[in-house]
Amino acid sequence: MTNREGERMPHWIADVCADEQSGLAGFAAGLLPDLDAVVYGMRTDWSSGPVEGRVNDLKALKRSMFGRAKPPLLRKRLLLVAASRRHRP
Repeated sequence: MTNREGERMPHWIADVCADEQSGLAGFAAGLLPDLDAVVYGMRTDWSSGPVEGRVNDLKALKRSMFGRAKPPLLRKRLLLVAASRRHRP
């Protein structure tokens, strides 16, 4: 998987599902309905990792302030955190 060889994915799924002691069998079987999308995602150089990281940060901040802040304060804090983490060349 680290070599991003998507065409080997069906074989990997079959091997994992056949291994009775593998804890990944449920995960591998769950990939089958969207196998075309998974294979394409492994082939492309595009990644949503940075975006997902930002979303995760903002959700963690929102959870930490749940019940303690009204929407105006929460909005201001989220915008300040997002601005402070913006990549600057």
